[in-house]
Amino acid sequence: MTAFADTSFFVALLVKQDQWHSRAARLSRANRSLVTSSLVINETISLLQARGHFSEALVFLREIRRDEQIEILYPDAAVQSQAWEEFNRWGGMGANAVDCVSFTLMRKHSVRKALTFDAHFRMAGFTVAP
Repeated sequence: MTAFADTSFFVALLVKQDQWHSRAARLSRANRSLVTSSLVINETISLLQARGHFSEALVFLREIRRDEQIEILYPDAAVQSQAWEEFNRWGGMGANAVDCVSFTLMRKHSVRKALTFDAHFRMAGFTVAP
């Protein structure tokens, strides 16, 4: 089953001091067919950079672009428009704009499972990997 990889998953996987690191590493080994979005990648590298992990951000960016087991989805205008509708629905409960693009892409590509430590995915009706 394909799973959607979110920013919180990638950051936990890459930062050994992250509280979810060991869990993310286990999930990474168990889930080989992944999709993510260009926006999640942007959010991940920006967060890593802001936390002082610029070198890790560069390595992550280089490696994810080469990884044939991870499909990168790019939102088009229709997806973005729908994501803004999702933000209208979920933003007041804390989901950010990138989450809402993720929700839209997951629905469009029939992906039900998310690798994330973000409760907003469960709130939006997706299965969150244990």
